[in-house]
Amino acid sequence: MAVLVAGSINVDLIQSVESLPRPGETVLAHESVRLPGGKGANQAVAAARMGATTSLIASIGDDEAGLWMREQISAEGIDTSGLVTLAGQPTGTAYIAVDEAGENQIIVAPGANAGLDPRHVTTPAATAKILLAQLEVPAETVHAFFTAPASEERCRILNAAPALPEAASLFEHVDVLVVNEHELALYLGMANAPSGPERALEARQLIRRDEQVVVVTLGAQGAVAVRRGSHLHMPAIPVDPVDTIGAGDCFTGALAAAIDAGYTVEDALPFGNAAAALCTQKPGAIPAMPTRRDVETFLAATAKSSRPR
Repeated sequence: MAVLVAGSINVDLIQSVESLPRPGETVLAHESVRLPGGKGANQAVAAARMGATTSLIASIGDDEAGLWMREQISAEGIDTSGLVTLAGQPTGTAYIAVDEAGENQIIVAPGANAGLDPRHVTTPAATAKILLAQLEVPAETVHAFFTAPASEERCRILNAAPALPEAASLFEHVDVLVVNEHELALYLGMANAPSGPERALEARQLIRRDEQVVVVTLGAQGAVAVRRGSHLHMPAIPVDPVDTIGAGDCFTGALAAAIDAGYTVEDALPFGNAAAALCTQKPGAIPAMPTRRDVETFLAATAKSSRPR
């Protein structure tokens, strides 16, 4: 089986700062780095490092950054035959500021990502068990991906981020919906994000079919899998983050790989939580994604340390 990802590719330009700038404020960075990223690429790498055979459909520009990103993704053992090079378009770029507490602010210039259109995604690989998408590419392209021939025979996972009101129309075509608290608030039309595991149960309002599940990620509070008639809260594994860039993508990619390996969504939550926790221990997104061995070792050590003495 395999995970097929349709999504974005960005070059991450990361600026490390003492504190994130407030409106109108200028701050100085003490370090600047260029790293591979983009939600599609991040989640594909996370799934691949967790052991899933992974393919990526995405669009890049015909610039140096596009060539560099193709090389970076290929080096992960990911099938890049679905990458489309768009003439005259720049490769997507994310401008990221990270403070000393690991919190971040991100501005994304979509570039070639905006040119990934439905004709690029309407023939999913026959071996793909999991179809995974995000919203840094056009919503109509994601719709085509999830409604392509035989797509309903696969497990369709949507990480509905960044939150777009029009993306709610995709939910009926999704089997597993992944959102954080802020995204959940937007899709529910709330002024403030619901906080905590109990408030995450409001995600039931997003369920369109009985067999669907919504996974709400809660950062340091873990994640909750919400079904119409049940829910499961899986607490996070406490760590001191270096930065949180890509942690949500790492969670989603690891979740997809675990489901591909035969786990239920609920049983896959510990893998997602552990992978995301490990991701925060290194700077950047793709360079910080852990392997399956890393995750299994971390889970075993955590279980051992939590046993009564």
